[in-house]
Amino acid sequence: MTDQHPFDAAIQLSNDSEGIWSGHSSPAYANMVGAFGGIVAATLLNSVMLDTRRTGTPVSQTVNFCTGLGAGPFKIETKLQRAGKYTQHWNTELSQGDTMIATSSIVMGARGETFSHQPTPAPDVAPAADIAPMSGKLPLEWINRYDYRFVNGGIESIGIPKTPLGDSQTRVWIADNPPRPLDYLSLAALADCFFLRLLQIRGTMEPMGTVTLTTHFLATEEELTAQGSAHLLGIVDSNRMHNQFHDQTMQMFGTSGKILAAGTQLVWYRQ
Repeated sequence: MTDQHPFDAAIQLSNDSEGIWSGHSSPAYANMVGAFGGIVAATLLNSVMLDTRRTGTPVSQTVNFCTGLGAGPFKIETKLQRAGKYTQHWNTELSQGDTMIATSSIVMGARGETFSHQPTPAPDVAPAADIAPMSGKLPLEWINRYDYRFVNGGIESIGIPKTPLGDSQTRVWIADNPPRPLDYLSLAALADCFFLRLLQIRGTMEPMGTVTLTTHFLATEEELTAQGSAHLLGIVDSNRMHNQFHDQTMQMFGTSGKILAAGTQLVWYRQ
């Protein structure tokens, strides 16, 4: 019998009744306040993936983070809002006791062979095997669950104010640690693995957190299987920081050069 991967243990759910699920937060993905947002997103997606009413595969997910997921048990309610020939629309709610932790809107889609084109080429960078793993790490447990290999825009000097301000773009190879074959659930979590741009630009840790996260799953199941446990190349950037909020955009390329996921998030910050 093999040991369960920390990721699979963290997103594990039991079915109480139709659309009602129970889970327990994992200390392996602890963040500054509650759990890592990516594991929350993956757990919400898992509640739909496990639902017997589900058809198709994930094409988009938006997660709104109301507050941090604390230690202990939680409940998820899934609601199938509409099912059509090509898409299903779901809403999910994660709560602990009387507190709403996060809500999610998920679209499942029936994929088929149609016109295909990728205007955005994969960046020409050194492969992950030629780049050393990240050395300096933040004291956050969830970061240990991932292998970061920065092409540019690393975080080795966190805590030292940057003068002038740093570049907003980061390119980084990233994979689960220990390695795990890629699927839609792990892709949902990996989409939130990029450090917030405020931290990258200013170099100092300020009060901040993701308010909402949207991920578009552009990969087919076959492309995810072909990717296996190899590193993804993530490109993350920001357009503007103003009046306590900033956006953050991301693309995740597979080793084939295809974009497997793209998305955006909105971040709140205090200073």
